[in-house]
Amino acid sequence: MNPFRYSEPLPPSELIDRDEETETLVEIAVSGNNSRIVAPRRYGKTSLLNRLAEELAKEGWNTVHVDFFGVLTLADVAARVERAYASQLEGGVAAWFAGFRRRLRPSLRIGAGEGAGADLAIALDPAAEPPLLERLAIPRRMFERTGTRTLVVFDEFQDVLTASDRADAVIRSEIQHHGDAASYVFAGSQLGMMRSLFADRRRALYGQARALDLSPLDPVDVASHIDARFRATNREIGDALDPLLDLARGHPQRTMLLAHLLWERTAPGGRAGDEEWPAAADRAMAEVQDELRAIWNGLSTGQRRVLTAVAENRDGIYAAGRRHGGSRGGSAKAAVDALLDSGEIQPDPAARTGYRVVDPLLGEWVAAGRTAE
Repeated sequence: MNPFRYSEPLPPSELIDRDEETETLVEIAVSGNNSRIVAPRRYGKTSLLNRLAEELAKEGWNTVHVDFFGVLTLADVAARVERAYASQLEGGVAAWFAGFRRRLRPSLRIGAGEGAGADLAIALDPAAEPPLLERLAIPRRMFERTGTRTLVVFDEFQDVLTASDRADAVIRSEIQHHGDAASYVFAGSQLGMMRSLFADRRRALYGQARALDLSPLDPVDVASHIDARFRATNREIGDALDPLLDLARGHPQRTMLLAHLLWERTAPGGRAGDEEWPAAADRAMAEVQDELRAIWNGLSTGQRRVLTAVAENRDGIYAAGRRHGGSRGGSAKAAVDALLDSGEIQPDPAARTGYRVVDPLLGEWVAAGRTAE
């Protein structure tokens, strides 16, 4: 079996180079504080959060992961919260919640399509705040009844603003009273929206969670991880390790994708080299082609020019942008800011442009001129 998973979060035991981040998040939670993680999609957030949940579960904590991706109303938000508790609590607290949820205010029941026995409560009024507040109070009620603390992860948290511009205020109005009952991790992939939620003095959650940025994986840890798994499955990565590290650039999902495809092309008892690596790299680019095109098509002309300049990394960002037909000044700055907010680029002091493309395969594709294909 191929030992490299790239299409889903890694189990905690297979996580690479996130020990320091895990320890920091545990310390923040145990001390009764909240944290926030902002990173592009597929950058290892969920894998890290699963590791955090595993560590706290060992200490007797309840752990609940609520995914807000795609919510449209406050009723959706309330439903996601309730569903997470109903499906993830275990033992005595699960039995307590089975009874407690029946105290919640009148709701519309949905059974079909939600899984066997998984009736879901949704507020009749999609704009109503009280049903959401009742569900947000669950860890406090649970602590009062059982004395157990809860880690609550709110994933893709920026999407709550789609439901209501004051959703963050509603949420804070309840969770600010939780004290030792619960600690929260707010995770998101839209960097601009997450920044505004927690760094804008006008927002309710301003300064309410300690920021933790995810950096690229350490190449030493990546090299050891990949080499060990090749050897454990009767293969050697050989000379292909260097170009794999160079192309992946510490991106968690892209590292696993490239390693998976390279392993697939290396015969049992064999050693990866000049034939296997180019074939694996070409296959990786082919697999993500539609995805890269979709990203490119979603960019404005100015953003395309800036992204190309960053990918090529020949000159300073504004000089490079002008070389690709752009103008200097505000429009270029706006394009840079938009790409930063969407997570397509990140600051990199070592680069000539001062930035790097977050997805190395996107950067390779753009720099190679494949945008015209």
